[in-house]
Amino acid sequence: MANHLDRAGIELAARADADDAEAPGSVLRVLLRLAPRRGNARGIAYYLVGSAAPAALALLCIPRIAGALGPVRFGILALAWTVVGYAAFLHLGLGRAVAQGTAARGGRAGELRDTVWTALLVTATMGTAGGALLLALAPALVRLLEVPPGLTGEATAAFRVLALLFPLTVTQPVLVGVLEARRRFGALNAAGLPGAVLTYVGPVVALAFTQSLVPLVWVLAAGRLLSWLIVLALCLREAPELRRGPIFHRGHAGVLLHYGGWTSVSAVVSPLLVSVDRFVIGAAVSAAAVAYYASAQEIVVRMGMVSGAVVGVLFPAFAGVPLREGQRLAHLLESGVVAVLGLVLPLALLLAAGAELLLRAWLGGDYAFHGAVVLAWLSFGLVVNGLAKLPSALLQGVGRPDLTARLHLAELPAFVLVLGGCVWMWGIEGAAVAWAARVTADAAALYWLTVRRVPECGAAARRAAAVAISAACAIGLLRLVDSTLARVALLALAGTLLAWTLARILHRRAGVVAGAPAPVPAGSR
Repeated sequence: MANHLDRAGIELAARADADDAEAPGSVLRVLLRLAPRRGNARGIAYYLVGSAAPAALALLCIPRIAGALGPVRFGILALAWTVVGYAAFLHLGLGRAVAQGTAARGGRAGELRDTVWTALLVTATMGTAGGALLLALAPALVRLLEVPPGLTGEATAAFRVLALLFPLTVTQPVLVGVLEARRRFGALNAAGLPGAVLTYVGPVVALAFTQSLVPLVWVLAAGRLLSWLIVLALCLREAPELRRGPIFHRGHAGVLLHYGGWTSVSAVVSPLLVSVDRFVIGAAVSAAAVAYYASAQEIVVRMGMVSGAVVGVLFPAFAGVPLREGQRLAHLLESGVVAVLGLVLPLALLLAAGAELLLRAWLGGDYAFHGAVVLAWLSFGLVVNGLAKLPSALLQGVGRPDLTARLHLAELPAFVLVLGGCVWMWGIEGAAVAWAARVTADAAALYWLTVRRVPECGAAARRAAAVAISAACAIGLLRLVDSTLARVALLALAGTLLAWTLARILHRRAGVVAGAPAPVPAGSR
């Protein structure tokens, strides 16, 4: 039955894309035309604005928060942000399962109520269990992170406040899934803005009255609660049948958990692969070192929304192409590689060249001194990780999320071992090296798996490798020179070569890049 839901969701996405088959004049137009018709460029714009607004608030507010708290307290607050974000991934993949199931069934009132309330009850149970665990283990976690003795009580209380947020954080993806299935992208992204304001602006206001972490974390909790209440209100308005109250359907629970099984593995492991380095640094170095590392990492994570937007547009197109049509899948994959080349590589070069200037202007000299090299390494990882998202989306689109999940499971213990060794030898710079190496290995494995499934994707894999090697060489050259003038000259040269390369690629691919896929008949996979 789970496979039936998967196929139905793919067919729905394919039908939505069926009439957008005109050849584009640029890669960006290709990607916009590959968006589902009802979402189209407007949905992509909502997604980018919804991601960019919190990023802008973070850039404005984090310097003030870091300056007022100092490196140690700010490092603890950065870990608090990480804990809140990671809690959302205890929802066992049920957010996506609800979105797919709701779309596949056409949102029939009775089934929608059973599905959504069942998913909410399951995730609420997981969130409550996770919160209780954090509540009990907060003192041990604080000792593990080597928090200075004068701050242990404050840090313990802060983590216990966060524990109360777990049920809200874990259930919210289910509510989001309902709105995504109904394509209410504008309302969904607008709903996150008040919470983002409280998350970043709230602590700035609170710091006018206190420097204790506990009130700041209560402000974070208020932001999460506000966001959850707004999303809940939107769901009840969009699906009034949910107002009839909770119901648990064992049959629906089994289908949802089966469908979300492999997705939940990636949902749990992927953010851990991104955030475990902060905890290793906190345990092996200090909370202050976490602050220096997290500030550089936060920039790169926020810039990752660009490649995320590319993948968000391409995924329905991947899902709508039968596996036997390998050439069309290869064209789509190559379009994504070219988009990363044109959109993400320039950002990475700017970050690597201006790492010191950016961190000094943003957070001050100490952060620039400790974090510039970290940001350069992570900038390379930004490009490679953007490339890795493309074959991951393709594999999930053709019905093989188990491949990406198994890869993530294999990566986690290896990454932790390498990360521990690198942090022990080189501190936070070693953590950045380990992360860059991990995303490079991840990308190589994903492209290898993709080429095995779709041999026609070999050319796209080679082009992705060329982009990664070019990024490594360019960033290496930029970091070898200390003169600002020399870096500006190298950036100009790199920009010229990039523009020339893109012009040649687009000229060669004009009229060749595939448009939106045709509908997939039921049972064709």
